[in-house]
Amino acid sequence: MVVHLFDKALEPPQVLTQPLIKANQLFATNLEQMVVFQMNTLKSYLDISINQMKAAAEINSIETLQDFYKRQAEIGQALQQKLMTDAKEMTEMVVRFKTEMDHLAQATLEDVLPKAA
Repeated sequence: MVVHLFDKALEPPQVLTQPLIKANQLFATNLEQMVVFQMNTLKSYLDISINQMKAAAEINSIETLQDFYKRQAEIGQALQQKLMTDAKEMTEMVVRFKTEMDHLAQATLEDVLPKAA
């Protein structure tokens, strides 16, 4: 009798287990997507930088220097647009994750509250 007194209190709650598992899975999936996005973005920025360094290394006359400087404005605009697009995509990923977590929290509350009453 005394031995089994705390058995029920020490049992893991079944109600919260599934939502926590779902939240962990959602977090892991979102983290993976963000890391892949950031790695791809980093590679594209590194490619731009390396191409710029190669172009600068090929300057051997006034004409090639002038061409290099003319391309800088175009590359700067393209880079600015890419930064804006990447920031927007990252923001959308964060908003999507927040929305999914909010839905999960709401579903969990709707499931838990009637059982508690």
